[in-house]
Amino acid sequence: MHTFNAIAKSLGEVTLIALLLGAGLPLIFTIGIRFWSMETVAADGAPTGARNPAALAVAYLCFAIVVLAIGAGILYIAKDFISHSFDVQLFGAKPPKK
Repeated sequence: MHTFNAIAKSLGEVTLIALLLGAGLPLIFTIGIRFWSMETVAADGAPTGARNPAALAVAYLCFAIVVLAIGAGILYIAKDFISHSFDVQLFGAKPPKK
């Protein structure tokens, strides 16, 4: 029964991470696109053609989150190579043997 519980727990963790990264990052990116396209509106309700500065700031924040997550993922995948090549341990990589 212990093995089943360990497998179920691991499967739950993998599913949660897959949902966060597989659906969460594209969702954050689409929110950024939506805010990127917002225009300021004049008093009469007509769009002015200029971008809304607050919405633009939110869009840049969303894009920055996505870029940082992708960069962290690449560094996590390459952690052993970075540790071996540059002697910098990221994400708990083992130091190179000397």
